Amino acid sequence: MSLDNPFFHRGAIRQAEDFHGRAAQLNEVLGLLRNGQSVSLIGPRRIGKSSLLLHICRPPVRSELGLAAPQSLFVLVDCQELGGSPPAEVYETLLDGLLDAADNAGLSVQTGSDMASYRTLDRALRQISQQGVSVVVLLDEFELLAANEHLTPYFFARLRGLTTKYGLAYLTASQRPLFDITAAEEILSSPFFNVFVTLPLGLFTPAEARSLFANRLKETDCHFSDELVDHLLTLVGPHPFFLHVAGYHAYQTLAQDAISSNPELFAALDEAIEVEADSHLGYLWQNLTADEQYALAIAEGPVDNLRLLEQQCLLSQKDGEYVYTSEILRRYVRRQEVAGLIQAGPFVIDQQRHQVWADGDPMPLTTSQFSILVSLCQSAGNVVHGDELETAVWGDVLLNDPDRLKTLIKRLRRAVAPYDNWIVSERGVGYTLRPPTDN
Repeated sequence: MSLDNPFFHRGAIRQAEDFHGRAAQLNEVLGLLRNGQSVSLIGPRRIGKSSLLLHICRPPVRSELGLAAPQSLFVLVDCQELGGSPPAEVYETLLDGLLDAADNAGLSVQTGSDMASYRTLDRALRQISQQGVSVVVLLDEFELLAANEHLTPYFFARLRGLTTKYGLAYLTASQRPLFDITAAEEILSSPFFNVFVTLPLGLFTPAEARSLFANRLKETDCHFSDELVDHLLTLVGPHPFFLHVAGYHAYQTLAQDAISSNPELFAALDEAIEVEADSHLGYLWQNLTADEQYALAIAEGPVDNLRLLEQQCLLSQKDGEYVYTSEILRRYVRRQEVAGLIQAGPFVIDQQRHQVWADGDPMPLTTSQFSILVSLCQSAGNVVHGDELETAVWGDVLLNDPDRLKTLIKRLRRAVAPYDNWIVSERGVGYTLRPPTDN
């Protein structure tokens, strides 16, 4: 990627000046930590959890709430390195981070020769506590530590004990809630998991999403028109990662004078943005259960499934209904095979439950109308002969009445309006389901 493009970020934001938004979340997290309260930060992959932890560790960010060194030490640990480690290695990693933070703050801490033990970690924390200094341990990718089969309930009970003895607070970041990521039931029963306040990290606010483009472009000669920003926000929604993907491709295309402010030309960006976003959407999709995939496809279902999909930033509530958080997600879901569903164009059909949705709206159809639409959707893009449609509705009982099928098609079109123009008549042959722009 070109370094001149200000939307090059794909991983954690590591420069303070590049961090954007999240003011409300920062204040809430830091406020809880200041009072010694441990926090579990949960949110889907690439929503910005690591970026937030890195930003919290910056002294200027913490200083406003009295949490800067030397009054407070913040120790950031990436648990990706500890997924298979024995307890001694975890203790050593925590101690190394603690000593580095203490040294940077000018604090003196004496340790023995055994750096890989709980006793040494405990001794170091005691010395720091006696100097009136608080400690916060930030554990990124915490699910890898929680699922570590080498770590016992006793290990986590010891970590919990440090909060009681020294006022230590933890800030964990994981994709799913703590109760959903532990290796075994006995681990979950550890008192360690009872000390956390759970805070979700989700999508940007609309204002944060819109201002991201302006902030990234302020040091460049490039400008996104309001029409282009509206198009990008509709396409990718207020998701930090997808906003950077969209901004990157819009910037590259503008730099090549390949688009203008004409909204009709914005769609040329869609393919490049979707190609890059596809692998991340695939990861999210593959990590859903079959029931969750079904609920996402119809944007309905059991409350627990819908809440999980909302937590994963795939659905959001609007006017009391669940809707997709972006157009690229809706398009991706429509391309997937979902057990029990037929998906074609704007239509999603559940044959077993005799239900039809069009772009999320339920479409009540008669049995005959339902049979016709199923036949058309199963062969979307191809012509279905009139005789086949009559057989789908009336079985082998065929009558020499060409108006019978025409009447049923007319009623079906009325029933699925405003998507009636997807049902295209192929004169003298039959009908097909295809986008009306293909006419």
